[in-house]
Amino acid sequence: MNKPSRFAGWIQRRSEDAQNLFSCWLPKQTGIFSMFILRRLFSGICLNPDLKATLKELPDNAVIVYVSKTKSYFEFLCYYTRYMQANLPYPQLGFDCSIRILQPVSRMIRIATAQARFFLHHFSFRDPYRSGFIRDEIDKGTTAFLPLVEKRDFYRRFIKSKTDPIRHLIDIQQTLERPICIIPQLLFFSKHPASTMPTMADIFFGSPQKPGKLRRLATLFRKPGSIFIEVSDPINLKRFLESTENRGRSAEYLALKLRRDLLGQINAHRKSITGPAIKTPEEIKQEILTGEELRQFMGTYAERRGMTIFQTHREALGYVDEIAANYSPSFINIVHRVTGRFLNTLFESVSFSPEALSAIKRISRKGPIIFMPAHKSHMDSLLLSFTLYDNHMPCPHIFAGKNLAFWPMGPLFRRVGAFFVRRSFKGAVFYAKVFSAYIFQVLKEGFNIAVYIEGTRSRSGKLLQPQLGMLSILLHAFFEGACKDMIFVPVFIAYDRIPDEGSYLHEISGGKKAAESFRQMLKAKGILKDRYGKVHLNFGRPLGLNEMLAEQGLTGAVLSAKQQNTLCRDIGAQMMNAIDRQTVVTPQSLVAGALLSGGREIISRKELFFRIEASMNLLDAQGSCLADTLADGHASAVENALYHYRSRKFIQWVDAKAIDQVRHNEWRIMENRRNALDYYKNISICHVVPAAFTALAILEKDAFQFSSADLHVTYRRLQDLFGEEFIPDPIHPPAYTVRKTVKAFIDNAILVPHPVMPDTYNISSEGFRKLIFFAGYIEPFLESYRTALVYFAKNRRNHHHKAKMLKKMLAIGNRMIRQGEIRLKESISKANYNNAIAFFSKNGVRGSEDEEMVRQWNDVLVHFQNLISR
Repeated sequence: MNKPSRFAGWIQRRSEDAQNLFSCWLPKQTGIFSMFILRRLFSGICLNPDLKATLKELPDNAVIVYVSKTKSYFEFLCYYTRYMQANLPYPQLGFDCSIRILQPVSRMIRIATAQARFFLHHFSFRDPYRSGFIRDEIDKGTTAFLPLVEKRDFYRRFIKSKTDPIRHLIDIQQTLERPICIIPQLLFFSKHPASTMPTMADIFFGSPQKPGKLRRLATLFRKPGSIFIEVSDPINLKRFLESTENRGRSAEYLALKLRRDLLGQINAHRKSITGPAIKTPEEIKQEILTGEELRQFMGTYAERRGMTIFQTHREALGYVDEIAANYSPSFINIVHRVTGRFLNTLFESVSFSPEALSAIKRISRKGPIIFMPAHKSHMDSLLLSFTLYDNHMPCPHIFAGKNLAFWPMGPLFRRVGAFFVRRSFKGAVFYAKVFSAYIFQVLKEGFNIAVYIEGTRSRSGKLLQPQLGMLSILLHAFFEGACKDMIFVPVFIAYDRIPDEGSYLHEISGGKKAAESFRQMLKAKGILKDRYGKVHLNFGRPLGLNEMLAEQGLTGAVLSAKQQNTLCRDIGAQMMNAIDRQTVVTPQSLVAGALLSGGREIISRKELFFRIEASMNLLDAQGSCLADTLADGHASAVENALYHYRSRKFIQWVDAKAIDQVRHNEWRIMENRRNALDYYKNISICHVVPAAFTALAILEKDAFQFSSADLHVTYRRLQDLFGEEFIPDPIHPPAYTVRKTVKAFIDNAILVPHPVMPDTYNISSEGFRKLIFFAGYIEPFLESYRTALVYFAKNRRNHHHKAKMLKKMLAIGNRMIRQGEIRLKESISKANYNNAIAFFSKNGVRGSEDEEMVRQWNDVLVHFQNLISR
């Protein structure tokens, strides 16, 4: 009895299996030989690390459907093979894909037999859509692959009435409880953007972006590592159908909308990686010079100057040639390879957050990215471009000073995206108009731009005041319709050891800046002999201009010139504050601050580590960004930094004859290296400034018990006094910062809350030492400003031009330190004197005629310095 029933069951299963045999489904095992070939073919193709994170975020019961822009069996088999190798959900079901040759022989025979039998009965072949096969597989949770567009797509669906796979998927989702998650996939054979001028090879073999079969195979065999898979943001089809805007719509409308959205997303994602299509320089020039705004200006300019319009065109063309980049993806690819070896020679590593870069890449689909890095070194542009290109983003166009356009490097810099600008537009109205038109065109094309908002490299280590000219030009282009949105990204760059250190110290001590030239570049080859530690690259949260306008209720409004200027200042302040927040505290910066604060020549090891522990506790309480070596345990990192400074003769043991390190209880800070240490201290001083101001406010109370409200006035005075040195928080008032710092001081055991009285605090036994240490961070600035006041007291208004003023102040500083009037060598700084001139000029101190104000300000500075040095 059992044997017939088993046989009947077997017959029934074989019958059901025959009904569901289609070549659009691939089994896990396609045959030893075919799997071997597939793995050998596709194993070199790189997967995006974001894929795993994207899959983890999907609902547990989701059915995954990978979609591509065009129908490609190559892509289907690539995803099938690579995802299987990576233990990820791999597509087995292909919408409108028939994979016959890779089916196991026995299965292929069964498929052919089943189709033949069906044809004999119905005179047509079985359709996987109408038979319910696709629906059943999706219902079982089979991962699928779906192309959005194919060559005969229109004919098949609109003339032959074939099933639209997108609409079929929507029909399935409407009756399915579990969500279908659509994940757009992009397969890249090149990071180069498309060109408007195809070569003969492109015509015969396909472009690098969309290669033909021969070019595709050649790339796969010769350079498989250059092929990579990108993953775009998934769409939850269930949520898509249930959204307010789609509810109640017809399936036909929803299919058209979903396909359009997916194609738009894929195209934007591709552009965010390759950048826009590259036009010839002649095309760019033509579009710039024929722009409506520039044409109107040129007509008026020619009439006013008595020139012909052709003479005006020639002058404008000369300005474009002076400014414009000559962006070359092929040259960038070559430079990328050379740069990788060069950076590996100079630096141990370049650290950055892949998650932050992924977020930037994602938002770049909305509009051009404006990178705003802190400017520390000539290496900044190289590092930023290399990091972006290495992580599948296009190199940005880079704002560069005209001083870097020297031969032969100028033409090379242009080919990697640099465009050159004069330091000043004074008296060059026509040049300024052409430059604005060029920026408009760059944004219109969709290129990203890197702008150094400080305007020049920082010689002091800390951030400079923002220069808003370029930002103003960018905003003008946006409001003229160059792009739909503009995204600002703050970037912090720091080096364990700065390659430009020698030139900075020379300039900050009064030396003349050497002009950039090829000869000067050859002299700098000595930097290749040293290693410069790690580079820290921190990307801040992107700020969309449309988002900012919406917050201020200005979306769609026509802004006046005054409103645009206010917006420009707000964005500048927010960017500088964001860079401050992204500032990485390096071991070198931490140790330099601990060594210098307080102005001692000799510091004991015990005192040094007391200060380092106090700093680390403060930084942890504030949630400051720490270098990996500090975050993982700072003891060894600090010892390495001390060894680094000792090997470079910044410090030395007091007992030079001692052999045993245990006997080295004291360090001597070399007087001639204090300025170098001050540079590294200033790199992360922004994290300590609130503590320094709050500590001085507490010390001024001269009482061991006080309330936080008592500190607000003094904190605000210090913030105003050093407004040229440190960018204040544009969002939070001083009261908020004081309250936050007081909390950090409590966590650091500096302050103890009163057991009964609210908002009242006592200074702990060790708290006083820590307050003196933190306050010592700003002592060099107090001495620099005192030196500037000595100059003002001895010289009449406008007696010297600025360069002469700075030279005189440097001489006064050197005299004062010899006579013991000031004690810190690092206070003799051209950068500090420059900011002091700006501050006192704004506050009515310009010369000896302002004697009373000079005396008042000097009393203020001496008062604060006495609080630190008592």
